[in-house]
Amino acid sequence: MWNYQIGGYQVLMKYLKDRKGRELSLEGIEHYMKVAKEIKRTIDVQRRVDEVLGRI
Repeated sequence: MWNYQIGGYQVLMKYLKDRKGRELSLEGIEHYMKVAKEIKRTIDVQRRVDEVLGRI
């Protein structure tokens, strides 16, 4: 999940970099966790699509 990119940016790293030097609130941490969960889901769906299309 850490290496997952959208538009050339590692999503999870960019989120943290954009908040560098600031304390993450509980809401911010929960949001980060939701984003990570959805990235995992996206990776799983992309893998299934690739399997169906014979790319893997």
